[in-house]
Amino acid sequence: MKSQNQKLKVWTGIGVATLLVSSGVTAEENANAQDEEMISSGAQGGEGGEHHGGEGGEHHGGEGGKHHGGEGGEHHGGEGGEHHGGEGGEHHGGEGGEHHGGEGGEHHGGEGGEHHGGEAGAAFSYFAAGGEGGEGGEGGEGGEGGEGGSSVSAVSSDGAYTAMISMMQGHLMAARELIKAGEVADGRPHLTHPWVEVYPMVQDGLARRGQNAMGPALERLAENAGEVSSWEDVQADFQAAWIATEEALNGVNDQGEVSPATVSKVVLTLTKQAVLEYDEALENGKFVAEHEYQDGRGFVISARDYLNSHQRALKGKNKEAWRDANKVLDELQKAWPMAVPPITPVVGTSELYSAQARLELALAPYLY
Repeated sequence: MKSQNQKLKVWTGIGVATLLVSSGVTAEENANAQDEEMISSGAQGGEGGEHHGGEGGEHHGGEGGKHHGGEGGEHHGGEGGEHHGGEGGEHHGGEGGEHHGGEGGEHHGGEGGEHHGGEAGAAFSYFAAGGEGGEGGEGGEGGEGGEGGSSVSAVSSDGAYTAMISMMQGHLMAARELIKAGEVADGRPHLTHPWVEVYPMVQDGLARRGQNAMGPALERLAENAGEVSSWEDVQADFQAAWIATEEALNGVNDQGEVSPATVSKVVLTLTKQAVLEYDEALENGKFVAEHEYQDGRGFVISARDYLNSHQRALKGKNKEAWRDANKVLDELQKAWPMAVPPITPVVGTSELYSAQARLELALAPYLY
């Protein structure tokens, strides 16, 4: 387990971005090309999903499902991570499912991690303490609350609600990519994560918005995960779950256009959680928790999809900020070159935390 000091090392948070903006500092530009393999293999919705770029491009999820944005995120473990299971641990997903726990328990997430008790964690701090308001979404100055982000509610915050569902989609993307690539044993646990890890946080928000189809769909997907031996075994259940997430997101979008500030906070929540997962996956320079790495990959892909699905509004407000944010997101994505972790990390943890801070800075014109 990593020490508290290690966890807190270079996490600067949105407050530093605010300070830099007030000092006239602009986001770094980087000419690195986008990771084509990562986008082509993951930036899709469900089976056959397609991501269209272009101005106002939209993300097609599921087999024919359409993603029009929204806002959401997930938190693995809280500070220091949360234990699952006692001695012997708890097994989610039947045979081949991921084992949460064991005699010391397995940690999910770094400092921010995903809470498994229905409470949002530090990655959701962008939506904490009075960040609501503005045109159809979160506005407040800074929008960041306490370190744990525990005041965030999917009932009252459309942004947090969207980030949580987008995290579910990140888990689903990770599962689909792994299973289709033949890494079925690695993919099965990710089929359980939306139900086990994220649903407790968002269920009250779903009920408030009359979205009742998601729970049964996610539960069925999780319960059958252990019996999956090929993509064909899970395709129908996966599709039903994906469509339920799309409908839940579209229910928010139907209430009006999502503001650039809210879009930015959703993206930052997803990428912050991805960085925390990556940090948690590493120990002594090696990946020791592959599922955390894979979660992070899914969250970054989900962030990219969400950002692109709102590019018309973002570019309309500030084209330079749009360009800068995409360049930094390209840098972030390089940490996850493939679905299975590389033997040696491509990007160091400190570099990834720095990239997250630069992304906050790049998106600052939409936030303030």
